[in-house]
Amino acid sequence: MSLNLKEKQNKNYKFMEKKFFSVKQASEYSSLSQRFLYEACQGRKLRFYKNGRRIVIDMQDLLEFITREPVEPIDWDEKARELLK
Repeated sequence: MSLNLKEKQNKNYKFMEKKFFSVKQASEYSSLSQRFLYEACQGRKLRFYKNGRRIVIDMQDLLEFITREPVEPIDWDEKARELLK
């Protein structure tokens, strides 16, 4: 089911109002799979909170998890010059 632009904007606005996400909501917000998020929580790589069996993730913790290890771009021309020396 495809959402039109107005529905997507409303959905994004609802995400921005929230401080805590369920795993499903965090998955929709971040485009990471639910399984990946559950495994990150289980491996204690992503901070989470439990309320009984329910897992909730703080939006700030999710953003920090996603941006924790950036991958820098490679300057292939410079790399080639180094190899040819």
